[in-house]
Amino acid sequence: MRSLLLRGVLGRLPVAIAATALLWGVALWALLTHPVPPQKPQPKAPDPPSLRQVVAAGQATPIGGVFDRFDVSGQPVVAAVNAKGQVAFYASLLRNKATEGIFLAGKGKVAKVAAVGDSVSGGVLSQFARHPIPALNDSGTVAFNAALTSGQSAEGVFLARDGEIKTIALAGTDAPGIVGGTFMGFDTPALNNRDELVFVAQVRHGRELVQALYIYSAGKLRKLLAERDVYLGGGYFDQFGLPAINNRGVVALPVTLDRGPVMGGIFVTGTRDLKLLVGAGQRAPNHEPILRFSERIAIDDDDEIAFGAHLGIGTRPTEAVMRVGTNGLTLIASEGQDAPDGGRFAGFGPWPATGAVGKIAFVGALESGPGPVGIFEWSSGVLRRLVLSGQPLPGGGQLPPFVLHPVTAASANGTVTFATLGNPDQGIGARLYAFGPPPE
Repeated sequence: MRSLLLRGVLGRLPVAIAATALLWGVALWALLTHPVPPQKPQPKAPDPPSLRQVVAAGQATPIGGVFDRFDVSGQPVVAAVNAKGQVAFYASLLRNKATEGIFLAGKGKVAKVAAVGDSVSGGVLSQFARHPIPALNDSGTVAFNAALTSGQSAEGVFLARDGEIKTIALAGTDAPGIVGGTFMGFDTPALNNRDELVFVAQVRHGRELVQALYIYSAGKLRKLLAERDVYLGGGYFDQFGLPAINNRGVVALPVTLDRGPVMGGIFVTGTRDLKLLVGAGQRAPNHEPILRFSERIAIDDDDEIAFGAHLGIGTRPTEAVMRVGTNGLTLIASEGQDAPDGGRFAGFGPWPATGAVGKIAFVGALESGPGPVGIFEWSSGVLRRLVLSGQPLPGGGQLPPFVLHPVTAASANGTVTFATLGNPDQGIGARLYAFGPPPE
């Protein structure tokens, strides 16, 4: 019986071996004729935004000495930030012959952009602007204005990158577009990713000193607007606020009008035809008239402009953050409105900021809230809180109070920056912070 079973098994064995070989052959043929495509590596999930300290008073500088302050005479502290998470800032210094400078903080290090004593075309840097606000683009180029000594000019506008400083305009030189005009001084510049630069200059024209808006593009400096230029809608251009420029070359700025149809408003120019987008007296979406605008505004790459405003009819105007663009006026936030995560808005920083298209960041003061001051972001009609004064810090402790007249800067990757006060009694110095993804 056993021999019969054994013969049966042995008889089926060649068949099984042949079947197995056939299956392996089919599999091998399939692999050779239809190779399995290599698996693409799955993209790494982006790191969540977090709060980080950029620089602190008392920290060593890259040129010797230590950082002291990040503001001048109580002016708003603006630390420009780009899509790589780099932060450009002004600082005064201690224990260094260079008393102040502009610096660029990246991932784990701080580098000097320019400092008092540096030689440039036109003289030697002696002091930065009355309100030193550096501008920064995504390639790491920094724009600033500064006073000069030991040369033929008293002031200039400059572009700096990779250790080199390029002179864009100098006081005492001819002002293009104004016959007989001479540059006398400059306000804070703005910069885009094409290294195009815009700024308002004070120009001597005969016995008069007039303001003029200039753009530096493709290696040339040209005038866009000047005080006393005729506005085709009626009247003359009068006083200029600080301009903003986007990556399409569209320039926006607040301007007052003399004998015009309105007292002033927000205009666009540059690569767009000169146009008044919103004027004083125009009603906001809550039906209150706009009484005045912030001196500084922001513009994104869809030509949407964010600005601060005062609204109202009575003796006490209401503060608000607004946007104007293709869909007209939008009321982002107003005094007395409920804030996200608790409290009501009691006021706002001097001006808002734009980063990624369609997003607006601003500082808001709170009443009956979880903290006194926070940074908020608006996107597609939704408000959310990013940072709150007094919140826990990653290494322990609490976030110090914001500086007087707090503002925020924003970048395309969603990073916002801000400054906090120091407490000498506790040995805590002023600090600059960023909230967003880690820098590249």
